[in-house]
Amino acid sequence: MTREGATPQQRRRHRIAVGCLVLVLVGFCGVATPVAAASSDTATAGYLQVQEDQPGNETEVNDSAAAGDDGALPPEQRPENESPTPLPTEDVPEEFPQAPSTIDSFPVQGPEGDVIVEIDDDQSVRAGDTTTIDLEVTNDGDEDVTDVVVTFQAPDGSVTLGSPTAPQATQSVYFEELQDGETEQFDIDVTASRVDSGTYPLFATVQYRVDDDDDDDNGDDEPAETSGPSVLGIDVDDAHPLEITPVETDVPVDSDAVYEARVTNDGNETITGIVATLEVGPPLSSESPTAYVGTLESGESTAVRFGLESSSDAIETSTNVAISLTYDTGSGERTSTTPSPYPVSITDTDEETDVDSIGPFVAVAVVFVLAAIWWLRRR
Repeated sequence: MTREGATPQQRRRHRIAVGCLVLVLVGFCGVATPVAAASSDTATAGYLQVQEDQPGNETEVNDSAAAGDDGALPPEQRPENESPTPLPTEDVPEEFPQAPSTIDSFPVQGPEGDVIVEIDDDQSVRAGDTTTIDLEVTNDGDEDVTDVVVTFQAPDGSVTLGSPTAPQATQSVYFEELQDGETEQFDIDVTASRVDSGTYPLFATVQYRVDDDDDDDNGDDEPAETSGPSVLGIDVDDAHPLEITPVETDVPVDSDAVYEARVTNDGNETITGIVATLEVGPPLSSESPTAYVGTLESGESTAVRFGLESSSDAIETSTNVAISLTYDTGSGERTSTTPSPYPVSITDTDEETDVDSIGPFVAVAVVFVLAAIWWLRRR
């Protein structure tokens, strides 16, 4: 039947069908456009975040002296006919070695004063763990000393100070007074990276004031004296044979998820009785923080899973959880690894919800199209 021969009722049906199709197309475009814009904004924000996180974007400030790297004066400050004389490099200790170095790499020490620092005997740190090291500071002089500050410095990444979640390169301990011959005991937390076993250096410098009774009437503060730096040897034992590798680390905001990690036996012997323990803090919580692993042969690995939940006030961010392992040793005793930090990503799923919400609109659009086709074909 041609259009010219169509009845008024059929022409009305044509107009209604065309109008329905136009409404469907307009509504669908109106829904899809904001979602596409949101996805584009999310991708752009992710790209910017990656750019900000690149190590190459970090800036170091080097407050060097006016002299050149070789110790010579700049050309405009040199006398005529005088060439720069480089300073001798023998006996100049390397302050910050680039690779992990044992104590033999640091033979040069500062002058020893009246106050000395020593490590108690028979102490060590296992590679990859944190251990509390006991030390003592002694006043070997003939006078009392005050305002004693012991400063420790880790010269490279072999050992660090403090917890593994917040490692520090330097740390100081203060004592108000030490009488002549007096010894004070104290302790610090030392973390060893996964390095080979050996003795690694830790520098100790002591600043103090000598309490000279003859100068009490002057009212002037005594000048500070310095002892060191001296090199303390930190014994590092072989690392635990078990290695943990994160696998599934995403947790949605105000929801729960399964945090998965893989435990691998990197040692040469079978390990039994392995138990993994998870430690979390706000905004994360776990109702199942313990996972039984069992026995792992040499080179064998298995997955461990923990239930994690984020609170409703959580925001999209990156944080850490701590995982430790307990297992049987060859002597029949049980030993534990130090809780080590592993990454967790708290994600916001609002964007994915917007994309998924297109489904109902698509279904409604299909229904309208089918209804329009049926209307046109109806006789």
